[in-house]
Amino acid sequence: MRKMSKPSTIFEYSKILCPNCNVNYDNKNDNRNIINDPESGEIICGICGLVLSIEKSQEIRPEWRNFNTEQSNKRIRTGMPTSLARHDMGLSTIIGRTDRDYTGNAIDTSIKSTIDRLRILDYRTQLHSSTDRSLKKAFSELDFLKDKLALPDSVVEKTAYIYRKAQQRGMIRGRTVSAMLAAATYIACREIGVGKTLKDIAEGSNVKPKTLSQCYRTLLTELDIVTTAMIKELKHLLLKHQE
Repeated sequence: MRKMSKPSTIFEYSKILCPNCNVNYDNKNDNRNIINDPESGEIICGICGLVLSIEKSQEIRPEWRNFNTEQSNKRIRTGMPTSLARHDMGLSTIIGRTDRDYTGNAIDTSIKSTIDRLRILDYRTQLHSSTDRSLKKAFSELDFLKDKLALPDSVVEKTAYIYRKAQQRGMIRGRTVSAMLAAATYIACREIGVGKTLKDIAEGSNVKPKTLSQCYRTLLTELDIVTTAMIKELKHLLLKHQE
């Protein structure tokens, strides 16, 4: 039997060949003749029972089981992924409110007041500038708009990216956060191809359509944004002109 390296044993089942059955196990075609024993880490032929590999396979699943979303959120330890739609991009730390140390024992009363002060200072340092406070307010409205209009995550991330660029150039000053955020959402919907009209965005964000259209044109002009819908309209006009 050909000796295989550990990575190929784990991921490349299509290269495993049983010397007795001469069957090439292809994981792309969902061949169920291969048996991977999680207890011993052995890979066994399901036809003749020959052990094809005795190397320990890497366990990539969690060591716990969950039966609903609530249990999964409680047991997971990796935290939430980074996102542009958070004022800190999801990179800041949070001091929990469990009042217990790493061993599970309750924190001593003499230390608890110090932990409470550190928790307050940690929260304040995350919003120490006006930019952070403005982003937090804007992205809170974006979460509300996402739920109200059933926007996908791709639109939310694109909206946050456009809004951050507008804030870096000082375009938010003198305009309302809701109007600029709604305009960025409308641009993101047009770029990604989500069917939301200007009226839908205006009703969902409680912004007047006239104000929304003004902010929309401002973002397109200042940020040099060319959406997919604009390209299609230009192609249509060029074809019509050629005819």
